[in-house]
Amino acid sequence: MKRLALLLTGLAILVGINATVWRFEHAMASGDVVLLPLAPVDPRSLMQGDYMRLNYALAREIAGLGQDKLAALETLVVRLDEHQVAHWVADGKPDSLAADERLLQVHRQGNQWRIGPDAYFFEEGTGELFEAARYGEFRLQGDGSTLLVGLRDAAFKPIGPSRARW
Repeated sequence: MKRLALLLTGLAILVGINATVWRFEHAMASGDVVLLPLAPVDPRSLMQGDYMRLNYALAREIAGLGQDKLAALETLVVRLDEHQVAHWVADGKPDSLAADERLLQVHRQGNQWRIGPDAYFFEEGTGELFEAARYGEFRLQGDGSTLLVGLRDAAFKPIGPSRARW
């Protein structure tokens, strides 16, 4: 009986891991490419290795809103330009999007707005390569959820090794 319980537990763990991997694979394959301008700062953590802290220009824009508008904000309407860079549409209507508009989920954590992850980890010794980062490359889903897949420079070129699949 113990063996069966262990086997079923192990199987459940494997199914859960594979479902998570499939979800990320699906997001990378089906999501729209969206670039968010960022203002990076380059710290180094002895415990975590090399990484870049990420701060998004859109988060700073919505932080300047009045308190009455901030309370109801959960999803932004963004317009994509010719380079797929997202720009906030302040008067956008989530229920009637134009062809070049998308939804983008935002979350308030304390007194800061979160759009995506606040750090990007990279291989030790490759920090100089990532100093040129100006955009976070995301895969954006229809519901506005995002997955950070890389960084891009001012010429919109990917930085570092690209990973097509997990």
